[in-house]
Amino acid sequence: MTERRRTGALMLFLLFLGAALFTALPSSAFTPPPLPGDEEEIAPPPPPVFGEEAPEPKKPEQEVKPAPQPKPEPKPAPKPAPKPAPKPQPKPKPKAETKEPSYTVEQLFRMGMNAYKGENGAVKSFPEALKWWGRAAAKGHAVAQYNMGIMHKNGEGTKKDYKKARDYFLQSAGNKYSSAAEQLGHLYYGDFLGKPDYGEAARWYEQAAQKNRAFAQFRLGLMHYKGQGRPKDAMKAFYWFDEAAKNGFIDAMVNLGVLYEKGEGAVFSREKAFHWYKQAADKGSPLGMAYLGMVYYQGRGVPKDEAQGIRLLEQAAAKNLAYAQRELYKINQVKYMKYRNVK
Repeated sequence: MTERRRTGALMLFLLFLGAALFTALPSSAFTPPPLPGDEEEIAPPPPPVFGEEAPEPKKPEQEVKPAPQPKPEPKPAPKPAPKPAPKPQPKPKPKAETKEPSYTVEQLFRMGMNAYKGENGAVKSFPEALKWWGRAAAKGHAVAQYNMGIMHKNGEGTKKDYKKARDYFLQSAGNKYSSAAEQLGHLYYGDFLGKPDYGEAARWYEQAAQKNRAFAQFRLGLMHYKGQGRPKDAMKAFYWFDEAAKNGFIDAMVNLGVLYEKGEGAVFSREKAFHWYKQAADKGSPLGMAYLGMVYYQGRGVPKDEAQGIRLLEQAAAKNLAYAQRELYKINQVKYMKYRNVK
């Protein structure tokens, strides 16, 4: 027991000795390095302002008390001199504002066109075109109003905004610009402004069709044929297809041929149907080629010519017309096996 007590006392002594030595070390023996970004430079003091340096302090001297002097009588205070009236200062002249030169409406429109196309030394810029056309549109320029509608519809130089496009088209159509009326028909016929409004679409297509807008005439013919926004009327459909065909709209030519072959809205005539199918095919219409090909292949109103019919169907099929591909597969399933899954 005595040996254990001695050992414990010795260990306690050593612990106290170590603690004393540790506390005796100076606190500045180890300075950790600053972390990157934690170092801050101490700014030097600002330079003194000239004429405001503090004077050096002087040693205090022994006070010498002066002999008492008789107090002099106070003199009357002098009257203050009147202050001179301030001279009127000239008013500063206002800076002349740099005014943008005034442009005519037509000049604004042309600048917009140059910016849109990058012509006549102008850099191509949709936002710049939007700026100039916007100013021309505000002054009532019908084509500028139409162009603003197109840019908002397509999202050129601005976000797509069909309602703003409609508003600009309405302004332009109000100025008798028929292309704007046609565009209003497109907006209402599709789902750009919500659900299709065929009645409103037909109203605007009619205005454009009266001004010989071929697509409006064609679309109006379809609407009468299908009964969209207007009662079904094959004769009115035929009338508008005929008007569109006169204005060179190829799909209207095909539709005239169909109506002649069906005897809808017009007197049945395979000869006239052949005439319109050929007109469309000669102008490169795949549907015109296919319909004309079937006329030759079956000999409808013309001498039967299967080889000529197949050639025309192959031309249309090469243009990815599904109707022609299906008909070829019906004619020869082995030769035209590649079209077997065409719907």
